[in-house]
Amino acid sequence: MVQVLLNLINNAKEAFEESFNKKIEEFIKIFSYKIDNKCLIIVEDNAGGIPEEIKDKIFEPYFSTKGNVGVGLGLYISKLLIEKHMNGKIYLENTDKGARFVIELPLEETEEGENGKRESAGYRRFKVNE
Repeated sequence: MVQVLLNLINNAKEAFEESFNKKIEEFIKIFSYKIDNKCLIIVEDNAGGIPEEIKDKIFEPYFSTKGNVGVGLGLYISKLLIEKHMNGKIYLENTDKGARFVIELPLEETEEGENGKRESAGYRRFKVNE
């Protein structure tokens, strides 16, 4: 998950560097919500968004808007990690100011926690070295 979040943050940062509007106060916001049996993680920026004509291609392997700089695997690998290893979904929504990536992960019930209550946890627990 850390790799996915870093990829989304770096993509937003690079979009700001390419932006022609230097007068805006740039932001990258990360939200997380628990809704029913899902965890939603949202990464949103105000860097102008993804052009409609390429929105459907951004998760394809080797698709890049960076010319010779990028290989075009970042979002593809992020999608694979979310879908194949976490049974989740990742998708893009453009806002009026930028892009919003939404990650949906299923939650599952765990055994009793330290406080004796049943706790809800993410689909997968991560070790520090992952």
